Amino acid sequence: MKTRQILFCLLAVMVAGTACTKQQKTPEYKIVWTGHTVTNQWGMDELPGNALQYSLDSLATRTDSKLQGTTVFWLGSSITFGLIAHGEGTADMYAKHNGATCYKEASSGTTIANIPATEEMAAILTQIIGADPSKEDLSFTARIHDLPLDVKPDLLVLQLSTNDSRLPAEAIGALSESYETADFDLATTIGGMEYIMAYARDNWQCPVLIYTSPFLSDDQYMAMLDNAYKVADKWDAYVLDLTTDSAFNAVGRENMDLYMAPDGIHPTRAGYQLWWLPKFEEKIMEVLKTR
Repeated sequence: MKTRQILFCLLAVMVAGTACTKQQKTPEYKIVWTGHTVTNQWGMDELPGNALQYSLDSLATRTDSKLQGTTVFWLGSSITFGLIAHGEGTADMYAKHNGATCYKEASSGTTIANIPATEEMAAILTQIIGADPSKEDLSFTARIHDLPLDVKPDLLVLQLSTNDSRLPAEAIGALSESYETADFDLATTIGGMEYIMAYARDNWQCPVLIYTSPFLSDDQYMAMLDNAYKVADKWDAYVLDLTTDSAFNAVGRENMDLYMAPDGIHPTRAGYQLWWLPKFEEKIMEVLKTR
């Protein structure tokens, strides 16, 4: 009887040990910075939202994520990069939290539209990312070529850049009747977006998710947002509208000092991790379920 009890106890311990081993195995994740992304590093340590407790190193990887193993490409400017957050943006947080792979092509100060930068902006970009826009094309439509063609992503995430809202109003452009990359006006934001849609279709056959920024209400950005929906409708793409999401914006305002830099545009590590990441995970799950 005692022998049976001992054997039973040993078996229970072995089963429990195996279960613990399985639970403790952390999924692998990968973050690949492409193009000029790696030169963008900057941060503001004095901000409470950039404390180490909100850093990428402090973020745990879920073992039960349904997004585990996904591969996502990200194309954008400073908000995608995580300029104020030491380069730890939504892409980085998404990869680690879900055991996913993210390729991040993000350069601060750049636009979707391919329009020559002013002399002042050219000097700023040269200082920030180490690239002179007067000597090379830094638009989204040029930098999308830095993303690998030999990797098949589950999704491309495209930022509706706030930088485009500072361009002349006519730079917004209009929706084309064509579906061919050669026909789009790359000097406009809408033409650039359509080029990106066609490029993703031709090279990766993956869905595209356009995301917008909170707290913005200027006429130019709202016009861009309206057209982003038109682009999405034409190309069977998706929009994560953080601009008009009143509940999302309310949470941000309640935690402004923690979640945002003083400019009200760039999130901190805490903003990306606690505020943006859950919203992106929810939307990406929704998009991938419909494909």
